[in-house]
Amino acid sequence: MASRRKWVGLICWSAPPTLLATLAVFFSVVALSLAGVGLYGVLHYYVLQRTREIGIRIAVGAGVANIARIVTVDAFMALVAGSAAGLALGIASACFMAALFYQVKATDPPMLILPALILTVASVLASIPAVIRASRVDPASMLRVE
Repeated sequence: MASRRKWVGLICWSAPPTLLATLAVFFSVVALSLAGVGLYGVLHYYVLQRTREIGIRIAVGAGVANIARIVTVDAFMALVAGSAAGLALGIASACFMAALFYQVKATDPPMLILPALILTVASVLASIPAVIRASRVDPASMLRVE
């Protein structure tokens, strides 16, 4: 454990703090972009699989709000599960990350809430195209296809 802290401390002292902060911001933006693209792909596939069901619901009289709820509920359930797992792992790994933070603790509420809020916004932005695609399903064509 002590050798690990020395190694982490060596990384922190061998590079300027601004470089480490810039790299951390860059890689967090890349990770957020990958999460958004992955969520978009999953939602697109989800809408493609449920196109027939969505078409039937529209034919029966479901509104756009009902279709939007159908599409987004599963995405947000996955978001809640992932956020809970990330929060638990973040708290568990706080002792290893303590050497990398300056004047802030890894378990501070803003440090735990901010990533969850950013991922929630990314999830909403990724679900918008899927909701639009689902609301534009032609019910007549879906009823004709077997």
